[in-house]
Amino acid sequence: MISNRVKESVEWHKNDSPPPPSNPPGFIGMDLAENWLIRPDELPAMRKAIQCDFDDHNLSYSRSIPGAVELLEATATFFNKFFAPRVPVVADHVGCQGGAKEILDCLVYSICDEGEAVLIDAPFWSGFGNAAHLRNNNQLVEVQRPKEFTDKAAIIRHYEEALESARYRVRGIMVCNPHNPYGHIYPNSYMEAVLQFCEKHDIHYISDEIYGLTTWGHSNHGCTESKDIIESPEKKFTSVLSLDLKELKINPARVHVVYSISKDLGSSGLRLGVLVTQNNLDLRNSVFTIERDTVSNATVVMTLALFKDLRITKSWLDNSRSLLHKSADYISGFMEFHKIPFYHPVAGVFVWARLGGRDATEDLDLALWHKISAAGAALAYGAAFHEKERGWFRITFALRHDDLVEGLHRIETGMGKKRSYKAPLSTKTRQEQDQAGKVEAVRTGGCITM
Repeated sequence: MISNRVKESVEWHKNDSPPPPSNPPGFIGMDLAENWLIRPDELPAMRKAIQCDFDDHNLSYSRSIPGAVELLEATATFFNKFFAPRVPVVADHVGCQGGAKEILDCLVYSICDEGEAVLIDAPFWSGFGNAAHLRNNNQLVEVQRPKEFTDKAAIIRHYEEALESARYRVRGIMVCNPHNPYGHIYPNSYMEAVLQFCEKHDIHYISDEIYGLTTWGHSNHGCTESKDIIESPEKKFTSVLSLDLKELKINPARVHVVYSISKDLGSSGLRLGVLVTQNNLDLRNSVFTIERDTVSNATVVMTLALFKDLRITKSWLDNSRSLLHKSADYISGFMEFHKIPFYHPVAGVFVWARLGGRDATEDLDLALWHKISAAGAALAYGAAFHEKERGWFRITFALRHDDLVEGLHRIETGMGKKRSYKAPLSTKTRQEQDQAGKVEAVRTGGCITM
C-alpha cells in the first residue's frame, strides 16, 4: 500500500513525458547533459585526492548540515574567482546538497505553500517539474520565452500577463541561464527586467547557473543567415550575482543562485549541488533543515581537489571551453548540412534541433525517436521539455570526438539520410591525442604528481 499523494506523484510523472526507448547494446548516449571533455584534465587530481587525502575520518558522519566548513569556504572562493559577484561570497552564503535538483526541491518547498507556483520559461529541463511537483505538490506556470530581450518594459509586461493568467499564487520565477535546452544566454537587460518584475510583485528570483562556465560566446563555424538557425540574444554570460542590485533597487534577499559541479566540471555522478543566497539566512537554513542528508565525504574530498588551486581549475575550464566550442561548431555544421532547424549553441553541452522538421506530429516524433535509438544513438525527446512545437530533440555534443562523429552518423541512419556529413579535419580536437597518455598516468598508482 502507498499513500494517495505518492500515487498522484507517480501518475503525474508518468504523464509528464513518455518512457524512453530501450537502447541497444553499445549505444552512444547523447541524451544526458554531461561534459566528457573536461574529465581527462581533472581526473588525475581527483584520483590523487582519494589516494592521498581520504582517511578514516571520512568514513564518519559529517557534522555540518549545510556542508563541511572547508567545502563551503572553497566554494565561496570558487564563486568569487569565476562569477564576479558584486558582493563577495562568503561561507555563510553557501550551502551544499546532493545535486542541484535537490537544492531546487528544497528551495521551492521553502518559498511556496502547497498548491502555489513558480514561473518558468518554456521549454525547460524536466527536472524543474520534478523539483516543483513531486513531493512538494507545487506547480510550474509555463511562460513562452519573450521575443524581445532589450525592452525592459516589454519584458515586464510579458511576465505580468503570465502572472495575471496563472491559476495559482506565484511565489517565484526560475531563470535557467545559460538556458537548457537552447544553449543560449540571457542578456543583462532581460535579467534586470525580470528582477524588477520580481521586486514589484514580491516574488523570488531563482537563477540556475549550472552552465555558467560552459560558455564560449562566438562561433568559428560561420553559420549562414537563415530562418532555420536561431542565434543567442547574448554571447557573454553574466551571473545575477554580479549585477548591481542596489542600483536596480532590488531586495537581495529574494535573489538565489543554484549551481552544481555536474556540468562545468563534468562530475554529475558525484552529486553535489550548491545554493548561494547572500541576504537570506533564514531561507538558507530552512533549505538545509528540510533535507538534512549531507554530501558524501568522498564527494567533498574530490570537490576540494577541483577547487584546490583555481589557476589549475581555470586551465581545465579554458581547455573545456575550447573543446566544447569545436564540438559545437562540428554539430552546427551537421545541422546546416542536413538543413535541420536548430538553436545555435553558445553555451552548455547540447544543441536543440528540429530533427522531425516543421511537419512533425507526436506520432512521427515518437517513431523517429525510436528509429534513432534502434540505430544506436540515445537522444532527449523534445516534448519532455514541455516544448509545444513538434519535431525538437536535444542532442549532447560534449563527447569524445570519435563518439560524436559516430553518434551523428547513427542519427543519419535513424533518419534515413542518404548523405553523410563529413567535416574538415581541422575540427578534430587535441583531446583524443592527449587522452591515452593521461589515462596511463592515472593508472600508475601512488600519489600522482600534477
